[in-house]
Amino acid sequence: MKQREIKKRLKKYAAACEGILPEKKEERIQALLQLEPKQRTRGTLWDFVWEQIGYLARYCLIWQALWAVVFWYLMRYGVTDLWGMEDGNGVLVMVSLLPPILVLLTVEEITKVYHRSMLEIEYAAKYSLRGAVMTRMSVLCIFHFLIIMGCILLLQARLDSGICRLLVYGFTPMIIMTGMLLKLMQHCQGDALRNAVIGIYVLAVLFAAVGNTRYFGWYRPVYFKVWCGACFGGILFEILQFVRLNKRLERVEQII
Repeated sequence: MKQREIKKRLKKYAAACEGILPEKKEERIQALLQLEPKQRTRGTLWDFVWEQIGYLARYCLIWQALWAVVFWYLMRYGVTDLWGMEDGNGVLVMVSLLPPILVLLTVEEITKVYHRSMLEIEYAAKYSLRGAVMTRMSVLCIFHFLIIMGCILLLQARLDSGICRLLVYGFTPMIIMTGMLLKLMQHCQGDALRNAVIGIYVLAVLFAAVGNTRYFGWYRPVYFKVWCGACFGGILFEILQFVRLNKRLERVEQII
């Protein structure tokens, strides 16, 4: 239904409601709504997805573009020397730390969507809050995946390094952090959720910094299978939390 048609119908209803007697108000309104056949107010699934993408703030796209520029700059001009090229793992540390930043850059949008007041607004709309929240989360995850994949493929071509290693070291922290975000969304909202995600990233930075020392050496080839296991476990954890969050939102809908 187009906006012009909606305005026309609302004006028609407003004019008709002026003559409704107070004692028969509800009955008259019900009869008025049944004068015309019900029309479909929801579009297709594709329309719904595009509508939810339109609700995402434009700053998300700007942050993602800036992230890609910073990634290219760091790889192009060798800033990875700051992360200990003595053992040749500077690039791997950088690849591990950059992807989770995308979650931080867009967490404001995620917290806004999941805030209690926003959920009430979404629930009052023509789509369910579960569909709105999960669709926007999925869209952001897909965008982040494509951006990271493109940057890692570019990096692999420049460094002539193993694509498998870069993918595992790059996506594992991102997957685990996203899973933790989904877990936190089941218990936190608003500022508490954003601060918790920031805390998780700080821990990831400390993990990478400590792990790149000679004492631990978590980026050495001997530990690559451990990273693969962590990546696989992170994927399972993320899927589990995605399902649990979906069920939790469904229960909230039923309560409302």
